[in-house]
Amino acid sequence: MRKLFKRLLPLVLTLAMILSTTAIAAADPGNDNSNLRKAYENIMSYAEKNNIPVNMTFQDFMNGYKEQEYASIQEYENIFYSLLVPMEETQTNPEEAGIFLDKDSAWYYNTGTTLPQPANYSKYNLLSTVKKGDIIYEANGGFGITGHIAIVEGIFWSTTQQQYYIRVIEAISDGVVRSVLDDTRVDDKAVSVYRVIGATSTNITNAVYFCIGELGSSYNLDFAKDTSSSETDWYCSELVWAAYWHQGFDIETDNFFNEPGVTPRDIANSDAVAYVAFQ
Repeated sequence: MRKLFKRLLPLVLTLAMILSTTAIAAADPGNDNSNLRKAYENIMSYAEKNNIPVNMTFQDFMNGYKEQEYASIQEYENIFYSLLVPMEETQTNPEEAGIFLDKDSAWYYNTGTTLPQPANYSKYNLLSTVKKGDIIYEANGGFGITGHIAIVEGIFWSTTQQQYYIRVIEAISDGVVRSVLDDTRVDDKAVSVYRVIGATSTNITNAVYFCIGELGSSYNLDFAKDTSSSETDWYCSELVWAAYWHQGFDIETDNFFNEPGVTPRDIANSDAVAYVAFQ
């Protein structure tokens, strides 16, 4: 028995070392960090090559992976490629792409507190349906990212145009600005309207005031989830999510979409919001 033990001992020790090394490697967060770093570098290179305004730190990228459940780092990386919109596509054929149109190519962006031209409300029942605090989702919208989100500030009267119109607050390439929603924009951007379930008039007013307080802040597509009113830059869906987060509503989806940061599709697919028909 003693001779058999001596013969088996080297084999046992070797096997133990292999298992120990494997266990340490599996438990070592440095392995994941190395693969995450490579994925991050790939994404940032892709963004720079395609002129996409991503300003995401590695820490934010790593936090996003750890906070949400993904099957693999590769899956996490691939989601970014499905979200990011190359600028060349939108600049060469904006009508086909339907994205990244800013105030220079669409009159309804960054209009301030005035209505620069008559708004069109001849096709849909927007004025009688849309309310303060409603969330505007644009399937054909985006400022470097697929989709776009804005919040309704309210319905206002234009003395210049002698009509009521819907004013929204949104984070676009110009920063956090006031803009207009009308039928033309609905058709251009494939707009859907959502309402936060259970939000009181006080919740809604405070959420809108939060966004008003951020007017003038810059645009920053960093896929972070900032909530502070002292934040100086935002991306579209992050701003609206933060506004309602302060009122106790998490309007980010927890279903299968589960995209990095808080994306427009995260909000549109959230169980915390209800679709509002306006046709």
